[in-house]
Amino acid sequence: MNQILTASLAPLLLGFASTTHALLQEDPASDQQVRAPAAVAPDILYLVVDDLGWHDVGFTGGTSHPTPVIDGLAADCMVFENAYADAPNCAPTRASLLSGQATARHGVLTVGSSARGKAADRAIEPVPNQRFLDPAQDTLADDLRAAGYRTVHVGKFHLGRDPIDYGFTDQRGGTGAGHPKSYRSPYRNPALSDGPEGEYLTDRLVEESVRFIESDDPRPLFLQLSFFSVHTPIQPRPDLLAASRARLAGSRPRDQKYDAMVLAVDAAVGRVLREFTAHRSRPLMVVFTSDNGGYGPLADNGPLRGSKGMLYEGGIRVPLAVRWPTPFEPGRCDVPVLLRDLVPTIHAAAGVSPPERSLDGRNLEPAILGRPMEATALHWHFPVYLERDASVEGPWRTTPVAACRLGSHKLIEFFDTGAVELYDLDRDPAETVDLSLSHPDLVRLLQQEMERWRGQVGARLPSRPSGPRTSTERPDAPRPEGTP
Repeated sequence: MNQILTASLAPLLLGFASTTHALLQEDPASDQQVRAPAAVAPDILYLVVDDLGWHDVGFTGGTSHPTPVIDGLAADCMVFENAYADAPNCAPTRASLLSGQATARHGVLTVGSSARGKAADRAIEPVPNQRFLDPAQDTLADDLRAAGYRTVHVGKFHLGRDPIDYGFTDQRGGTGAGHPKSYRSPYRNPALSDGPEGEYLTDRLVEESVRFIESDDPRPLFLQLSFFSVHTPIQPRPDLLAASRARLAGSRPRDQKYDAMVLAVDAAVGRVLREFTAHRSRPLMVVFTSDNGGYGPLADNGPLRGSKGMLYEGGIRVPLAVRWPTPFEPGRCDVPVLLRDLVPTIHAAAGVSPPERSLDGRNLEPAILGRPMEATALHWHFPVYLERDASVEGPWRTTPVAACRLGSHKLIEFFDTGAVELYDLDRDPAETVDLSLSHPDLVRLLQQEMERWRGQVGARLPSRPSGPRTSTERPDAPRPEGTP
């Protein structure tokens, strides 16, 4: 096996000696195209599911849940088979989805405190977290609103107290909370009135979306429908739970409940797509994705190692399908991409010129339209502690960590110990064989690239405590809102 890997790495190590510097210095904005506004600005439907695992849908190869509507949508899309969240939990990824920037640049690094867990178990001081995205930060919603769009957010927000502060013209259900108090009315959500007792939240978000879809407002519509599902608490709709129990007889009750929640999302996507067809005449762009890898005790992350809260593939690989608003050939693309790439991609689809602020994503239009698109280095910066969930042993899901993927190779660096792990994802997507000792030249190359990138985005690093721990977080402190 070593001989095979050495042969496969030889072009990397030799070719990078002369060409990597130029490739890695490439400005992500160089892929963006400045264009005149489209003759007919498309509607844009942005579907984000919370905590959906990579194999929780069929179009990625999953078989745990029937998702015929979502799979049918994906068949009409460009599916990105190596798509990644910007972080392994929700708030930082959502901040990147809206800003187009890396987490290290916008400052939202995790959910709640970066010093979660027991202070005695923390070997280093994590980088302080910025809980919410700065309202002064321009966003995709700002960009589209300035271009004449009605910008609507429905559902989970988690980036501030009100989406209206971040460029949205209208919103329903969005607050700073990371999960619902209940999936059944009464919801106890200050941004969403209660419905009839027992009304189901996923269905209610669809009804709120339909009101905007059916509106006679002449502006093109940007609808960000951000489901609270399938985040905890696991509270399915009773009729769907009955169907899941019948189909999954003999499985764990919590798996049946989780399955029913996935079924509700699939049905909701179908309803929204039908309403666009029935009531809107503009071309429609659709994006479907999840905000991070699936929650370990419940989701199906397929063969991938790890889950939500980790920089192993199971924590950051997400389903991603994009339908372009003008005729194109649906298919599959294996170029590794990040969700922050969707901001310049939506700019291109809407005919919006790139904004003046720094963007760390790049326009995926060439890949969507079937044109060659060169892979570039992908980076994750998660210099925080995250306590364990039921899927792992020990105190942590992760200690402060960073990762870089270049080509098929991914380096993970743990800041508390200095340890590194290297994987060839083409040959070993489950990250079972650590190549760091057998390929020190590649480790060094990727470490240099990580250092270059950190300087570019201003990434802050954890520090060694110089004296008694200064954290005021108690070992028994309640988990911040929005966990697990």
